[in-house]
Amino acid sequence: MKFGVIGVGYWGKNIVRNLTRIPEISEIFIYDLNEVSIKKILPSYPKLKKVNSLAELLDINELKGVFVITPPETHYEIGLKVLERGMNLYIEKPFVLNSKEAENLIKIAKQKGLILMSGHTFLYSSPVIKIKELIKNGEIGKIEYISFRRINLGIHQQAVNVVWDLLPHDLSMILYWLGEDIKFIEGKSFLKTSFGKHPDVASIHIKFENDILCEGLISWLSPKKMRETIIIGNKKMIIYNDTEPEEKIKIYDKKVEEMEPQTFGEYQLSYRIGDVISPRLDTTEPLFLMIKDFINSIKEKKEPKSNGNLGLRVSQIIEKII
Repeated sequence: MKFGVIGVGYWGKNIVRNLTRIPEISEIFIYDLNEVSIKKILPSYPKLKKVNSLAELLDINELKGVFVITPPETHYEIGLKVLERGMNLYIEKPFVLNSKEAENLIKIAKQKGLILMSGHTFLYSSPVIKIKELIKNGEIGKIEYISFRRINLGIHQQAVNVVWDLLPHDLSMILYWLGEDIKFIEGKSFLKTSFGKHPDVASIHIKFENDILCEGLISWLSPKKMRETIIIGNKKMIIYNDTEPEEKIKIYDKKVEEMEPQTFGEYQLSYRIGDVISPRLDTTEPLFLMIKDFINSIKEKKEPKSNGNLGLRVSQIIEKII
């Protein structure tokens, strides 16, 4: 099998590294406008073949698929060319920068019978998969509330604001966990710094059809990196901290219940405090699992977990926030 990779810089080189780990892939054709990126990665892997233009890469008829890891504002234009050449397509997040573009890519992929994948890597991480299992088997009961914080001293970009940069991570996870329709969305982006033209901070409030409330804060302006999600169920609670090196998930057997009043005017709450459990998690690299899902989806003609429709839903939500 042969694949193409467009963009081999900061994140693209990780795509390439994982592709080279798959024995059935014989050649990987790479293209990047930045010659320095090409020169850095080319000697590291024998499977790599350099091409000199996007047109040259798309003329390679044997390619099973193409990975697009370029600046977000170029995703739609490049992705459209890949699909029009009849090639399966992976686009790194953010998928595209508006829902109309997402809808068009989905439509073309469907018409041509091609696999379209949006690069939401967290869906393949073991903590996120474990939380999905805990929710599905009723371990934490009915979910009532989700809160997340994703903040750091970010890399400011000219074409993308903090919402497009950071929020797709948390939105993709929450949509995967809940599988629910959304009833209400409210967001506010603010605080443009003197060195950036886009908002650097945003707050988000989402209410799902089953009345689950979700609220979050994302920011490029923090001296401390935080990747924390709190999930409150009516049986147990979960804290998912992605910056923890080992115990990324902690399940708290804590609950608050209203007690029947014993006398007139009496009102009491019962607080149950039980064990705190940190489950064992798989250590396979999520990016490797995502790439394998893309390849298996191509071979089996099935939708990947992180498909174009997920990319569309994320785009639609962000459009209502910014």
